[in-house]
Amino acid sequence: MDLNLSGKVALIAGASKGMGAATARILAAEGARTVLMARGEEPLAALRDELQAKGAQADIAVADMTDSAAVEAAVAGVRVRIGVPDICVVSAGAAQGGLFWDIGDETWQGAFDLKFMGMVRVLRAVAPLMKAAGRGRIVVVVGNNGRQPHPRMLPGSAANAACLAVIRGLAEELAPFGVTVTALNPGPTRTDRWDRLIDNLARTENRAFGEVEAEQLARMPKGRIGEAEEMARLIAVLCSDVADMVTGTSLTADGGATKAIA
Repeated sequence: MDLNLSGKVALIAGASKGMGAATARILAAEGARTVLMARGEEPLAALRDELQAKGAQADIAVADMTDSAAVEAAVAGVRVRIGVPDICVVSAGAAQGGLFWDIGDETWQGAFDLKFMGMVRVLRAVAPLMKAAGRGRIVVVVGNNGRQPHPRMLPGSAANAACLAVIRGLAEELAPFGVTVTALNPGPTRTDRWDRLIDNLARTENRAFGEVEAEQLARMPKGRIGEAEEMARLIAVLCSDVADMVTGTSLTADGGATKAIA
């Protein structure tokens, strides 16, 4: 199936690693012109060079998503240099976990400032441009613990739930203007974040990393967790005209781990 992404301008916030980088590779392979956003210029430049070496059009827009002015300036620069993004993917933010009563204010604030407010800052800059253009696809990588809170990952669960609330409301605001807003809720996925989560659980429980990871994998219906590229392929579909009637909702991709009526 042709996703009709060739020539589309795709802004990917949080593109330096993990699912963001995987999404950039998939969208570039589909013919989109990718604009890679994150706070670190070096990894962005490396990914840009990788994509360009494969014949893709790729640019970078350095911005710290905890800095409103930096995000606004980066998006404004993209509009001037390249054009209004047809696609915006937000994939950034990870929170530390632990026992609820041991988690300090700084962890809660950090979870919301990057994951939730980072999304808000990017969408606040991008949404008016898409509205004025009468088109656009916005996809936010959230996380299934926003719908299925984990007792040892509550800062991230709370931030994710807040993201889903904004996505639902913003989608209704933008639907009349040809702009869709959706979320992908991955279950556990093989990224650096997974390693950090397992390490944190192991430290909290005073157990070995391998033991904790094996226990988590045994709980998964498929006996494994997802791969970043698998999530990126789903994001690409949500970014395409194929999913034009999908907005204001989220897609769960966790290998059947969520126990709920579909």
